[in-house]
Amino acid sequence: MAYTMHEVVVGALLHDVGKFLQRAYDRLSDVTGQHLDLESTLCPQQKSVYTHKHVLFTNAFFDLMSKEEVYFPAGINAKTVEDISSYHHKPDACPIPGASWLCALGDRLSAGMDRRDDEETSERASSRSTFKKTPLRCIFDEVILDPKALGMPQAHAYRLGVLNPEDAESMIPIAWPSKGEVPELPKRYQEVWQQFWGEIKVLGREAPRLSFDLFEEALLGLLERYTWAIPSSTVNSPDISLYDHARTTAAIAACLYRYHDAKGQLEDVKAIRDEQQMKFRLLAGDLSGIQNTLFSLQTQGVKGVNKILRARSFMMSGVSEAAALLSIELLSLPICTVLQQAGGRFLILVPALGDTEDHVDGLRERFDKWLVEHYTGSLALNLVLSPPFSASSFKPHPLREIMAGLGQAIEDGKQRPLSKCSQGVLKREYPLDALCSACGVRPAVTTGAAESGYRCLTCHDEFRIGRDLVGATVMVWGRSLPREWNPVDVIGLELALLRNHPENLPGEALSVRRTSPLHMPIPWAVRNLANHIPVFKDHYETQDPRYEGSWDDDVVPRIGEPKSFAHIAADALEPEKDSGAFRGKAFLALLKADVDYLGFLFNFGLKRTEAEEDRFTLSRIAQLSRMVDLYFTGYLKGLLHREFPDTYTIYAGGDDLLFIGPWRQTLALTSRVNETFRAYTGHNPNITLSAGVSLLKPNYPVNRAVLEAQEYLDECKYHGRNRVCALLEKPVSWECYIARLKDAEWVHQRMHDDSPVSTSFIYRLLVIAMDAEAVAIKANVQKAGWRARLAYHLARNIKARNNQEKEKMIVEWLEHLGLDDQLKLTTKHTNIIDWRLPLTVALYRNRT
Repeated sequence: MAYTMHEVVVGALLHDVGKFLQRAYDRLSDVTGQHLDLESTLCPQQKSVYTHKHVLFTNAFFDLMSKEEVYFPAGINAKTVEDISSYHHKPDACPIPGASWLCALGDRLSAGMDRRDDEETSERASSRSTFKKTPLRCIFDEVILDPKALGMPQAHAYRLGVLNPEDAESMIPIAWPSKGEVPELPKRYQEVWQQFWGEIKVLGREAPRLSFDLFEEALLGLLERYTWAIPSSTVNSPDISLYDHARTTAAIAACLYRYHDAKGQLEDVKAIRDEQQMKFRLLAGDLSGIQNTLFSLQTQGVKGVNKILRARSFMMSGVSEAAALLSIELLSLPICTVLQQAGGRFLILVPALGDTEDHVDGLRERFDKWLVEHYTGSLALNLVLSPPFSASSFKPHPLREIMAGLGQAIEDGKQRPLSKCSQGVLKREYPLDALCSACGVRPAVTTGAAESGYRCLTCHDEFRIGRDLVGATVMVWGRSLPREWNPVDVIGLELALLRNHPENLPGEALSVRRTSPLHMPIPWAVRNLANHIPVFKDHYETQDPRYEGSWDDDVVPRIGEPKSFAHIAADALEPEKDSGAFRGKAFLALLKADVDYLGFLFNFGLKRTEAEEDRFTLSRIAQLSRMVDLYFTGYLKGLLHREFPDTYTIYAGGDDLLFIGPWRQTLALTSRVNETFRAYTGHNPNITLSAGVSLLKPNYPVNRAVLEAQEYLDECKYHGRNRVCALLEKPVSWECYIARLKDAEWVHQRMHDDSPVSTSFIYRLLVIAMDAEAVAIKANVQKAGWRARLAYHLARNIKARNNQEKEKMIVEWLEHLGLDDQLKLTTKHTNIIDWRLPLTVALYRNRT
């Protein structure tokens, strides 16, 4: 019986939907209104007992679809999909055994071939409801590098609910329940199921007019939203989500289909089950040169630099995204085979066919030519294929070797960027006899838009993207898109950002996603965009006196319009008490942060000494990558919206971020980023973050500030991990950084007491602290008299109503400086040699 790849993919994506349904309802009759005796048909037997009964609920799901008239796209046989899904634990009994075996093998290989036969018998081991009350374990708990040096992570669980990465609490794992069960979970399953089923019905009724690509992407989006916190198995370690298991199962099944279809073996069960034949490869893409391209600006006077950076950052991710879409299109693969897509990188599971290498080589040439033409060699996309491997290589140890080799091949490829472009000299015409006013690299052309000035075509496309990005709710990839959508060319695909849901979709649309969970006529998948920007929220803000005299006259304050860097810097000013004046410096701060040793975490964090306990499986790798990216693209966006609305996102995704905000608020944001990242990862001591913070004026070249922040970040990496380097070239632990900020607040309060100290007092104290640091760190004996100068300074310049009060104030200062009354160093407070930051912060807050 003939079957298609699309039917296999949908069947694989839905093969375990019965687990979701089974945990929401006690009996099949609660789902379908009748009890169908299909155990002997669908369920395998162990010791005369039927197991894996979730397949009965999977079958019931398709009955529901039929009754509710929920459809698949044209060309997909619903009965075939039902059989593929329902028989995946008994594939030989399926009317189309070859198709069901593709799903069954994908099911096993997704979890590293460790699917336990007792998955369903766990119900009998304790009670029938245990598996319904077991939550999904936090995937970050599985990352262990060095238990002795770093410590072991504690066990955590996710709360079952609809995915909303911007929410403050829903994605933060909680402590694992004492008995391993959450009593209210079955009721919660019913609530989430009802929402899921409601959206499935909407999608199914729209399906006949959708292409398979759009349907599959939307279905994947619904599975992610509703099954991200559902364990695919509750046996042993319930740490793999139903969503990640389903999509990796579908990816493997799709590649098996393509491989055996090319061999003419779709009905040959023996060939399909052969686990030694080399059937798979991994295709990795890595975009390099992002930072140099992102900050390529002609002069510091470039107008709208914030818009340019916003657009370029988005375009960088767009290049990687378009490359992945073009790759799977050329290789005739579904979107589920894209296992990772974050931070300018992607990973695709592909079949090991004879023409795969040639296809990838053609993509390299195509991408290289486009990138040279549009980015003049500053940006390169490295495509790397792993050697062919067999199904048995999905086991943890061989899979780790394959991934390590792929990573090394990517690094080697970076040494030969754009190798498919043979031209040594790039010929360029200069119609206006001038360089682009934005990038200063490519020739300027007449764009026809007065607001954009004379720009090259690439920067003009970025300008258009930046303009449309702010209010976009729908993101469409395709070809021959309507001109009124203002599409932009990205490596041969067109990208359109729309404010409203389109009434009609062109037939050549390859991908449609919404940029937020807002309700739409079709439940498209969500594309999380880290695109938070500060805007003028109301009339009061547009009239804020802090913005008077701003050097940036390019932005007129209007409600809903983005703020310029000058306005953002002014947000750091604080009002004087009982006065209409403002104090402080209108500076910006640039925060650059990333996860420490992420590649090492992925390669070795899931490794275990005992082979049977090894956690390095395809589904866990995919899940770990997705969850890390969701923190940067989703959770941080919500954090900025709630607590730091005046912070500008240049980029955030993959494992790193770059923010610009008012300098005072950014120092607090830096601490909050680390605090929330620790909570998001279950306070796992093996997973840490480092950050660098540089200071800049609004008209200071951003690229220089980025280099300074990168140098600070590099210092953190050089001195270990889990550190922050803010404003000064001295990395400290996060605990020390928090203490310094508290010291800065304490100093600030002393500058506004009834008997306040002056800015000159603080400045002199800063000089003494620098002397103390020079003695302690550099052994500079010429500065050794700092104690005497400190004692004299405090005694002379602290003012009080009487000697007793003055003595008390001096002692208080000494205690906070980490000194006793004999001026000997103590450990009670931050040591004086670490006081440059708090004193600097206090000075900047109080200068006028």
